[in-house]
Amino acid sequence: MSAASKPVAFILGYGPNIGQAVARKFKEGGFNVAVSARKLDGNAVKKEGYLDVPTDLASVDSIRNAFNRVEKELGPAAAVIYNASSWNNVDGSDPLANSYETFFTDVVVSGVNAYEVARLAKAGFEKLQTETPRAFIGTGNMLPWANLPFMLGMSVGKRALANIVETSAGAYGPQGHRFYFAHGVTGATGGSQLPPNAQAHGELCNYFNPTLNFSPEAIIVADVFYRLYNQTEQGAWEVCFTETGELYDRAAGRLASSA
Repeated sequence: MSAASKPVAFILGYGPNIGQAVARKFKEGGFNVAVSARKLDGNAVKKEGYLDVPTDLASVDSIRNAFNRVEKELGPAAAVIYNASSWNNVDGSDPLANSYETFFTDVVVSGVNAYEVARLAKAGFEKLQTETPRAFIGTGNMLPWANLPFMLGMSVGKRALANIVETSAGAYGPQGHRFYFAHGVTGATGGSQLPPNAQAHGELCNYFNPTLNFSPEAIIVADVFYRLYNQTEQGAWEVCFTETGELYDRAAGRLASSA
């Protein structure tokens, strides 16, 4: 398959955990891969064979420029992964401690600007060959359904992301333009995999395996995302998966394989 004929995956929010794992998975699957973050090590990214697209995900203009560059150099993306989050945690007893500006940045990066990403992704999907699968996947968590006062800004952002995905899946999924909000749950209960406090959350997000450049958990996320992309139909917009990558039906309270 020539480079020009390969499908394109665009990962927004390329970091040392999920972002790197997802990029590697799609590259191994035969994709041309573009990655974006506010700060990128261009040499390292190019060494992996990716197109480096520095992007400030708090800026709509920067997001638009990023999509224009990807489409110009690689073509419209068939897989768009929104893996961005911003959090400035506070003491849970004082959830309004952050300035409005700090709160707003967390909200915008964690979810609101995913609206423009989804809009531009759909515009690109419409340019693809009919037989080419296409999907927008937002990296989610349980914040839309959990009350964690210490990270209010990120929580509001993820609720926005979930709403954007749910609405888009309903409107465009039947046309083959698929949208997902994918997040991990515990296999035993279907509850949140989020750690119980701000310190633990920071430790989790800062952890990575130095030999892999991403954690074992991130490999599971990447595998789930790749499977989602290759689905033939929309299915559920909210996709829950366990620590082992099994799909979980949260509404039914059981593993999907147990249905």
